[in-house]
Amino acid sequence: MKARLMCLVLLFPSAFALARLDASVDATTISEADTIRLTLRADGANLTGDPDLDALSEQFDVLSSQRSSQFRSINGQIDAWTTWTMLLKPKHTGTLQIPALKLGNEASLPIQITVKDLDPQLKQAIAQTVFFETTYEPKQVYVQSQVIVTRRLFYVNGAQLYGDMPNVPDVPGAMVKSLGDADHTTAVRDGRQYGMIEQRFAVFPERSGDLSVPPAAVTGSVRLGADSSMSGRRIGVDVTSDPLTIPVLPIPPEYPRDAPWLPAMDVELLQDWPGEPERGLATGTPSQRTLIVRADGNTASAIPPLDIALPDSLKAYPEPPKLSETQARSGIIGTRTESSSLVATQPGELSLPEVKITWFDTVHHQVKVASLPPHSLAVTGVAAMPPPTRDAPEPAPAEPPNASPAPSVAAPDALAISPTINWWLAAAVAAALIGWALTAWGFRRRSNAVDGRRPDPRRAEAGAYRAFSRACNGGDPHAIRLALDVWLTSRYGGSLADAARRFGTDSAAHAAINALNAGLYRPDPTTFDPTSLRRCVDAARGVAKSTRSDELPALYPTA
Repeated sequence: MKARLMCLVLLFPSAFALARLDASVDATTISEADTIRLTLRADGANLTGDPDLDALSEQFDVLSSQRSSQFRSINGQIDAWTTWTMLLKPKHTGTLQIPALKLGNEASLPIQITVKDLDPQLKQAIAQTVFFETTYEPKQVYVQSQVIVTRRLFYVNGAQLYGDMPNVPDVPGAMVKSLGDADHTTAVRDGRQYGMIEQRFAVFPERSGDLSVPPAAVTGSVRLGADSSMSGRRIGVDVTSDPLTIPVLPIPPEYPRDAPWLPAMDVELLQDWPGEPERGLATGTPSQRTLIVRADGNTASAIPPLDIALPDSLKAYPEPPKLSETQARSGIIGTRTESSSLVATQPGELSLPEVKITWFDTVHHQVKVASLPPHSLAVTGVAAMPPPTRDAPEPAPAEPPNASPAPSVAAPDALAISPTINWWLAAAVAAALIGWALTAWGFRRRSNAVDGRRPDPRRAEAGAYRAFSRACNGGDPHAIRLALDVWLTSRYGGSLADAARRFGTDSAAHAAINALNAGLYRPDPTTFDPTSLRRCVDAARGVAKSTRSDELPALYPTA
């Protein structure tokens, strides 16, 4: 059978070649409510591609399109063809033309269509079967405030829509956010029950003046009732909503000029501070304080940062703010969360000032303030150790043979060192480390006295650097902090405060030390990444580091 079919193909190759492209319609005179069925037929087999229908969009809407292919062989006669069937809706009345459509090198002939006006009563009957309703609230809208635009499509039983509901409107000069998926329900208008599809959008005007919301449109078909002259007949409809013009007011003159503009229906300022302020604070112990601003009726990006004034004896280490939004039927609810680790440096009574944010109530048209009242805290513990003062720089203790240099406890520096270590723990550690350092210094001094040499500051600095590198490899922020203090003193001499200031003049070094301090003060224990700090120390020592950590030394190194 296959061999016979191949012989037929060889005998009649012209039957499989593209012959022509024919176009036909089911009617050439219609009303503006009717649709046209256009059929294209191409003879031949193995057709690829589809006709170019772009020219149809000038005067018609293509509601649907289908393709089918057929093949038959009768008494040795082979026929093959492909058909495309399209449902067209005229865009206006008058004389329209279906243009010549192309498929490869073939083209169909144009067809002229006459579209007549509908009877006014019939138009009214159609308008009562499918229609849009678009509203907005509130009626008094301010710049950058929220206005809810609601779009409802009403349709009678038996109506058929082509395609989906319109998407989120593109409103020039405004930000638009969808408030969930379309809601399908029923409603009654003028005593008649309809199916209803409702869409809600939150619109935020970016400037004052008139804001124009463009119309939405859907295409479908309906079957009119028995009281119509076209009873029982399904006719096509184009439904378009009315455009909206929303007047937008500027910022009211009574709003404070020095306050960031924040319009909303409601604003809350909340505080999350576990155990505080009832329990009080302890010096050197970080405490996490979180402030939350929730704006009902505006986005999170519209909420300005909080202006928080703290006393000098309370150090704050803030985290990046978190912005989030939720959707409700009333609109957008924006939330801004600011968290900080607070460290008290002095015992006694601590006064926290008021925290407030100014906003404008778009419901009652009033300037309001959301605030947290001022309160006092009891701080326990001992004060931070003041920086030592020395008249002359003392040489750093030299490193004994086969021993690692001992880190020493130094006072905090105003620029780069903040008091976070508990005083009693620091005192105990200091006593042990100072004793170790004195023993090592005495050992080296006796060794130098024997051979008549003076302490070599370069060897002391190199030993301090090796101790700093080992601390970085361990990842403990406290060990890194102590080892860095020893290296700073051995490298620059003088007091630790002077050495830290010289090292911290570089912006990168200053940022690295701040990052180290932040790792020390976090309430949850974290591992500090010393990469940036080690890079700054290497740069200060003039050490060139390779960009690859996995490089192996040469097998036969040269001198």
